[in-house]
Amino acid sequence: MTEPTLAASISDSQPKVRSLVRGLEILRILNHEGALSTVQVAAKAGLARITAHRLLKTLERDGYAVRDEAKRYHLGPSVLDLNSRYARNSWLMEKVSPLMQDLCRKLGWPIVLGTSNGPRMVIRHTTRDETGFWLKLRGPGSQVPLLRSAMGLAFLAHTHEPLQRDLARAALHVDAAHTPQFRRNPNALRSLLEEVAQQGYAVVRDSWKSESIPLSAIAVPLHREDVVTAALGLTYYQSAMTVREAASRYAAPLQEAARHMSVSF
Repeated sequence: MTEPTLAASISDSQPKVRSLVRGLEILRILNHEGALSTVQVAAKAGLARITAHRLLKTLERDGYAVRDEAKRYHLGPSVLDLNSRYARNSWLMEKVSPLMQDLCRKLGWPIVLGTSNGPRMVIRHTTRDETGFWLKLRGPGSQVPLLRSAMGLAFLAHTHEPLQRDLARAALHVDAAHTPQFRRNPNALRSLLEEVAQQGYAVVRDSWKSESIPLSAIAVPLHREDVVTAALGLTYYQSAMTVREAASRYAAPLQEAARHMSVSF
């Protein structure tokens, strides 16, 4: 039987997968926004009102969402079960945080640590408040596209098959609007991942904008026993340097820091 290609996307014949992704997106929105009505959830998630209503009712039934007297939805107690492992592992941050702070002081740019959350990377820790970086940066709990972020590409490129293929497929489906070039040319993604794996780091120019200011990033993987567990990144003003300059200055220090942090992970 022929294996599905890396660039294969999740088809429209998989409603359960789409519902899962949409349900997780609603939980993320409620986590960031607090109490929201069905209409507000639908607007923020880009869903039809009836679809948002159905998903919210499912989440409410299983305790992941609760509705107050004003008919606004909040996160429910079942979310604590999802968070329990994260809470138990919070001690890791006590070990990693000092290393990130030291690296931030040495390099002068915000440092961020992210782990995989399926088709996206979730920020676990950042030194954004410890530099003169005046722009608003994403904080812990925020998610970034797997295929549009330096952390995501560094993580994915060092992930073994078949997980790499499955993650890429899910990311192509969830964040299709951010990566049209990979859907048009599937080989482009394969070539990019091979390049990142060979050089040991990923650099993304104009990865996103904060207050209309373009930002770029460079990231490296963290390994434990030959398995990638996280990614360590550095964010900088795009106008400050070229991609080649960023790699020359920061790839080696990030890789050295990642080796020390990998002991904790």
